[in-house]
Amino acid sequence: MTFEGLPLPGATVDSWNDDMGRPQWSARLLCRTGPAADEGELAGRTLDGRLLTGHALVAGREHGAGGRRETLVLFHGSGSLHGIGDLPA
Repeated sequence: MTFEGLPLPGATVDSWNDDMGRPQWSARLLCRTGPAADEGELAGRTLDGRLLTGHALVAGREHGAGGRRETLVLFHGSGSLHGIGDLPA
C-alpha cells in the first residue's frame, strides 16, 4: 500500500455499505513511522493482484507503549474505493 506515494506495507482494508447503501471503507496499518499527511490518495494491490485506490483521511493514530513504539494508523475512505467491484469471476 502507498499513501501519498509513501510505501506502507502490511495494511488491511475492509469495505461495506452503510445503512443508506453508501459504500464505506477503512484501512489499518501498524508501523513505526506513519504518514505525516492527514489526507491523501491511498493505493494498493489485493492478494489477487487488483489495484485499489481512493481518497483517505487519517482518522486516528494510536501510539503504542514500550520499546517498539509502533503506531496503529486508521484510515477512513472519503468516497468510493476504486477497483473494489472488479472481483474475478
